[in-house]
Amino acid sequence: MIYKMKLWQKICISSLIASILLFAVCGIITTVSGHKRNLQAEENQAVWLAGQMKAEVERAYREHKDLTAPFLNPLIPEDVCFQVYQGETRLYDGFGREPETPRYDFGYEIAREPLELVTIQKVNYLFAEETLDLEGGAVESAVNGKAAPGAVAAVAGSEPAGKVMPGASAAAAGSEPAGKAIPGASAAAAKTEPARLVLVKDLSDVYARCNAQLQTLFLLCGILSAVSALIMVTASLIITVPIKKINEAVKIVSDDYYAYRLPVTGTDELNELSANFNVMCEAIENNIRNYKFAIDNFIHEVKTPLTSIIGYADMLKSYDCTGECREEAVDYILTQSRRLNSLVKKIMGFLVIESKQVEKKFVRLDEVVNMACISIRVQAEMKELRIEYQNRPEAYMYGDEELLATLLVNLLDNSIKASGEHSQILIGAVLREDAVEELSVRDFGMGIPEEELDKLTEPFYMVDKSRSRSQNGIGLGLSICKSIIQAHNGRMEFSSTPGEGTTVRVHFPYEDYQYLRQAQDELFEKADIEG
Repeated sequence: MIYKMKLWQKICISSLIASILLFAVCGIITTVSGHKRNLQAEENQAVWLAGQMKAEVERAYREHKDLTAPFLNPLIPEDVCFQVYQGETRLYDGFGREPETPRYDFGYEIAREPLELVTIQKVNYLFAEETLDLEGGAVESAVNGKAAPGAVAAVAGSEPAGKVMPGASAAAAGSEPAGKAIPGASAAAAKTEPARLVLVKDLSDVYARCNAQLQTLFLLCGILSAVSALIMVTASLIITVPIKKINEAVKIVSDDYYAYRLPVTGTDELNELSANFNVMCEAIENNIRNYKFAIDNFIHEVKTPLTSIIGYADMLKSYDCTGECREEAVDYILTQSRRLNSLVKKIMGFLVIESKQVEKKFVRLDEVVNMACISIRVQAEMKELRIEYQNRPEAYMYGDEELLATLLVNLLDNSIKASGEHSQILIGAVLREDAVEELSVRDFGMGIPEEELDKLTEPFYMVDKSRSRSQNGIGLGLSICKSIIQAHNGRMEFSSTPGEGTTVRVHFPYEDYQYLRQAQDELFEKADIEG
């Protein structure tokens, strides 16, 4: 089901659930912790009040032999009752309720705790117990034989009984106790069995406050759910508006309208995505434009010599063609055929390089330069050019040696075409721990205008078309160089000044070369040790 939902719906529902859960959990934790603090305060108050009543009961018994007089104090809270026990015999009961009998008898008596929470008839009571000294000496606790500071039990019941039972002890005579004296219980029993005072406090108010807080919390959760749902729906719709625009833009671009651009109004991730979408559309538009330009140039480069070849071939078929005319026609047909053959070879080479997976091997820079210089020696000698290069036997790189030589041949070929006679071409290299970081080719020819530098690597692009065609150029050399350097994870940059010359710098990933060289050396060392 969730997979079929819209993005704004997923954002809305997930945010709503998270906010409600967070509010509910925090509210419950706060309510429960407050309830525990209230119970702790009630327990502390009960222990303190039990201690005060213990002193009053002991004083009243010593002076008047009366256990009930302290319980008639009007300052005692209405929700507090007292019981007095002599052993297991109740001498006084102001509570009138008994804890419920356990459903199961496990065969042993459950020990009484000094402080307990007990439930009687679904009402919670706090029981605090103190030992009494009715003969002037400390009476031992019914639990461990020592005077206990207090004990608590929670019990559910109704209002404590406030009647005096017939046959009450003489110690209780002459007064109307708040509770009832147990028949047959006498003060003399205090001499043989330990006595204890039990304070019983009704905690209904504490639990009622906790329940009221929980009900308020649930009500607030409901209100929060409604408000949050409204806010989340609005926010989700606003957040997903750019996504809808991008989706619509994709459909528009898929209909071959590559000039469409998305508005960018901010710096958030969605606006950044819109900006990247615009960059992608621009790149596609440029690639299509370049593709059309390359096709037009290719058609022009092929059509021009073919037209001439057809024209001269028709002239050869005519009977009016003289010997000199025939020789001129044959020479032109041969020249244009060679040019077409060169064009096809370069296009095939370009396509092969684009699709070729380069196998990177250890290559010496001097060997690559020597191979390139041998290939263009004839062109350089025709113009009496001097190519200068300082041998660097330690310089190395990793790549395809033939492709790297082709790269350098194309760069040198362009430099030769741009240079005048008796000029020079400089080949330089920058090394990092013997790894080639940069390879440069500099000429002192006519130079290239700055606005033309970014177009040099486009297929079939020529700065001076008439000069390039006269030198059998077709504008694919630097495109091939770009493909080769990209296959070697490098980059190429141009700097030129009209009338002074051009410098081409090729940057190689020398850090990768150093890593490969180190790994190779370690492998050889390991092989030598094992051998």
